[in-house]
Amino acid sequence: MILQRLATSIRKQDWFTVGIETLIVIFGVFIGLQVNNWNEARRDRIQAETSRERLIADLRADLDAFAIRRQWYEEVLEAALRVDDALRSDPPETVDETWRFVRDSWIAGGEWPFAPSAQIYKELQNAGDLDLIAGGSMQRRLRDYYEDSAHEIEISLTFRSAYADLVHQLIEGRVGMLMADCLSAASLEPSSPGTTPATFYKDCQPPDDFALVMRSTASLRESAAFRSQLNARLNRLSGLRSLLEYLDRQAASLVSDLETTR
Repeated sequence: MILQRLATSIRKQDWFTVGIETLIVIFGVFIGLQVNNWNEARRDRIQAETSRERLIADLRADLDAFAIRRQWYEEVLEAALRVDDALRSDPPETVDETWRFVRDSWIAGGEWPFAPSAQIYKELQNAGDLDLIAGGSMQRRLRDYYEDSAHEIEISLTFRSAYADLVHQLIEGRVGMLMADCLSAASLEPSSPGTTPATFYKDCQPPDDFALVMRSTASLRESAAFRSQLNARLNRLSGLRSLLEYLDRQAASLVSDLETTR
């Protein structure tokens, strides 16, 4: 309609009206563009908030998993240290001491694989939505966590240690079967985030034929390879503890900063 009036004004050479109506057209186009830009910005803000919430939820789940595994590996490390102390002392004399030595030797080889879930991060990265919630510095930190650190922890927790294989060879098979039945359920039960039991490893009763435990103890104490693998295991467990603490700090820092930038 306004374009028809503009054309009529031009034919009549009514330049004042032409100018006014031209300004109206330009102003209408400008307002339309501004409204469109405002709607796009609003959609971006909503999408950014949704993406940020998803990423924070993923990181919080990792923090729960780190807390569980740090406690679990702390128990494994404590068992390994008790074995180390026992090897530096005289052979155990009581039934309880002998059984505890074999039990701790088994526990010290425990592994619980884990890697941070990068699904949400990868989705945001592939969709180009990381730019909505994170600048260059934050994106580098996210990459360090989800790619570099995650790869390192995955390697550290995935490959079975030679220590565990050797222990399974030195401990009598029937003792190992009893130990696996007793301890595996206890160690794998808390798989849900936020679950933190008082202890992962319950006390297991020794087999009725205690001579099997005695032979297992002798095999462990007399094996030079066991002593060597225990040293390597202690070093690896210490490194795992440091790595889990580092990942925990990374995830906590990312959560704090992502929540601050809302």
